[in-house]
Amino acid sequence: MVIDSRAELKSIQDSVHGVIPIPPWVIEIIDTPQFQRLRRIKQLGFANLVYPGANHTRFEHSLGTYFIASRLVQRLDADGDLKMELIASALLHDICHPPFSHSSDRIVREYLKTSHENLEKFLKGLEIDDVLNDLGLSLKRITDHVAGRSKYNLINGEIDADRMDYLVRDSYYTGVAYGVFDISRLLETLKFEGEKMVIDVKGLRAAESLLISRFMMYPTVYFHHVCRIAKKMYEKALERSIVNGNLKAKELAKMDDAEISCFFKDLGGYAKEMMERINARRLFKRAIYVGRDRIGVDVDRITEKRAEMEISNLSGVEEEKIIVDIPPLEDARETSAIVRLEDKTMKLEECSPIVRALKDAEMDSWMMGVYTTKENLEKVAEAARKFFGIERKPLQRRLDEIY
Repeated sequence: MVIDSRAELKSIQDSVHGVIPIPPWVIEIIDTPQFQRLRRIKQLGFANLVYPGANHTRFEHSLGTYFIASRLVQRLDADGDLKMELIASALLHDICHPPFSHSSDRIVREYLKTSHENLEKFLKGLEIDDVLNDLGLSLKRITDHVAGRSKYNLINGEIDADRMDYLVRDSYYTGVAYGVFDISRLLETLKFEGEKMVIDVKGLRAAESLLISRFMMYPTVYFHHVCRIAKKMYEKALERSIVNGNLKAKELAKMDDAEISCFFKDLGGYAKEMMERINARRLFKRAIYVGRDRIGVDVDRITEKRAEMEISNLSGVEEEKIIVDIPPLEDARETSAIVRLEDKTMKLEECSPIVRALKDAEMDSWMMGVYTTKENLEKVAEAARKFFGIERKPLQRRLDEIY
């Protein structure tokens, strides 16, 4: 199918990008039940417990990613069908997100052996699959673009349409100014060399500002301890529901935030208690919250489940009241983005001392948490210190451990 530039455009007023023009074929995709579900899935999960304005959705973010991709793809030397395919991939890149966005990611990986990027697994045979077929678009090829298996890095690359939108959007809705960077300048200086998108050297400072924004947003918003506690409480309730046979993991791709919340309420027991605690902001408290430099064991060789069991045995506190949070080390892929100099190309980290410093500092922002109910704090803290080999009274506490 060839994009008809003469077709009548509709428009959507976006809080971040302003007016976004929408051609009829995109409207067909947006109007499917699968895409409309994204209106009811919060972009930042439980971040509104910290930042009350963080109620924006995956629907808005998907439109923003579509808008950025549709601007960039015009610079690609390719036929209209391929451009349309890439634009559709940007629009659909988050369509299979489970409830509360990334809060369900580990459950999907562990119990379905896949991720939300596997569109083909979740959408085959549904209404949106029929719409894509009618438009001449391949769900398999779109899945390859979204999952980073294609030659193009527009949607899943080092600096791509996805992260450009979510940084500015999440900053806008949380009110955290750290996520602001010169997106207009960066968009102007991105270009294609073959299939790959590269940064012109004139955009180096704009790319650096994106990396600074990312570095600041992770500990401030995405990995804020309250967000992590709520996420892990929800995750533990969700896993118990699946293990007990109350919920099939594959149903998550069809559910939204409200549906899973109501499901927990109707289910009762532990799931209901966790959701009621989250809704009332009666969260577990930090018994331990430390960086890698304070941990006396190889934390990479310890699973959260094993740690919870051992701490429960040492403290005498029920395992269901203990949550161990060992976050993954975030891979700052943006540092490997390619910069075009006059006569050669280099990785962003190779030509920017600022980016190299940020990459080195990434490890320092990593924090491990052990959470429990208020009445069990001392017992769990003592057991966790013993299990992880954590010194009881450091000479100097980090700011992240205090606030």
